[in-house]
Amino acid sequence: MSNPSFISFSGVSKSYDGTNYVVDDLNLDVRKGEFLSLLGPSGSGKTTTLMMLAGFESPTQGEIRLDGKRLDDKPPHQRDIGMVFQNYALFPHLTIAENVAFPLSVRRVSRAEQKTRVKRALDMIELPHLANRRPAQLSGGQQQRVALARALVFEPSVVLMDEPLGALDKRLRETMQYEIMRLHRELSLTIVYVTHDQAEALTMSDRVAVFSDGRIQQAATPSELYENAQNAFVANFVGENNGLAGRVVSCDDTWATLALSDGSLIRGRCERGLRVGDEAMLALRPERAHIAAVEGSHVDEHNNVVRARVEELVYCGDHHRVHLTLGASDSIVVKVPNTQRHTLPASGDTIEVAWRHDDCKILATSVPPRAPALRSPATPSPSLITTAPAGAN
Repeated sequence: MSNPSFISFSGVSKSYDGTNYVVDDLNLDVRKGEFLSLLGPSGSGKTTTLMMLAGFESPTQGEIRLDGKRLDDKPPHQRDIGMVFQNYALFPHLTIAENVAFPLSVRRVSRAEQKTRVKRALDMIELPHLANRRPAQLSGGQQQRVALARALVFEPSVVLMDEPLGALDKRLRETMQYEIMRLHRELSLTIVYVTHDQAEALTMSDRVAVFSDGRIQQAATPSELYENAQNAFVANFVGENNGLAGRVVSCDDTWATLALSDGSLIRGRCERGLRVGDEAMLALRPERAHIAAVEGSHVDEHNNVVRARVEELVYCGDHHRVHLTLGASDSIVVKVPNTQRHTLPASGDTIEVAWRHDDCKILATSVPPRAPALRSPATPSPSLITTAPAGAN
C-alpha cells in the first residue's frame, strides 16, 4: 500500500519578473516521516522551493498543501513548520535557553511549559549545561545544534533545513549529519533539506529530488539515483562519473550499443527513447571499472573492454585513482582499491580496462536549456523572524 502524501506541490511555479521562472511547474509529494533532500547547483530552484513551503515566498501559480490543507495562502507563523538556516539566525542578545524558548513565547505557551520543553530540547542536543550562555560564546557546531533545538521545541509538523551545515568544517559537518539523522529517526520527523552537496544528500536522505533550472530532473532513493540515473545531468551531478561521448549503433527497450570516438563498441543499459544514430553519453562510475591485469580479474562475454593509456596515478589512501586516455582525447578514471596485493601500472603503459555491461548506462546527451540567471530569495533576518515565528525555529 502506498504512503499518502503529507506535503504536496501541485503545478507550483515561481517567477520574479513574470517571464522567467526560477521554479517551473513543480509537482512533488513528501510522505509523513520522510527525509527528503532537494539537491542541485546554485540557482536551480531548490531554496526557492523551500522558501515557498516555509511561507517566505509566494508561488506565482499552483498549490502547496500540508496534510491536505492549503498552505500557500497562510503566513509563516500559521504553518506549523520549523526552520533551520545556514547562518543559524540566533538572537545574539538572548541566552541559549531564551533563543530556544522564543517560538514558544510567540505562541503564548505558559512559562512553566516553556521551561519544561526548553530543558527537554537542550537535553536532546546534549547542551543543557550551556543554557545561560549567549550564541557568541558557542562554537559553530554548538550554535547549529541550538538552532536545531529551536526548530524542534514547539513540535512542528515539518522541519525545513536550508544548507544548515554549509558553514561547518568537514569533521564537524559529518558529526552534525549523524546528529540530524538520529533526531529524524528517534522523533519520526518529516524533514525537507536543501543542499548542493551530493555526498551529504546521499548519506542522509530517504529520497533525493535533483533540481536543475527550476525543474526536478529525478526524485528517487539515493541508491536509485546513483545506480540508475534517468538522464545525463543526474549522472554527472550525483557522484563521480566517467561520461564518454559516442553514437548509438543499436538499441532496444533495455540495452544499447554505443560507438566511442576510438571505435570501441560499448554495451550497456539504456535510457528509454534512445534511437539508432543518436548522440549519447556512457555513464560509468570509476569504482565499477577495473584493470584486469592489476586486479587479477578476467574478461568474459558480459564485460566491455577498451584499451587505454595510463596518464597519471594518484594515491588517495584507501584507493588509487588511475587517470587514462582513451583514443585521441577521451579520458577515463578507474578507482583501484588499496589492497597492497597488486602492482599498479606505470604512466605511459597501455592497458585493458573492463567493466560489466550492467554496470554502465547509455543516456541521451541533450539536457534542458539553462534558464537566465534569476535572483534567489535572501535568508530572512532575525528581525523578520520576530514577525514570522515558524522561520525563527
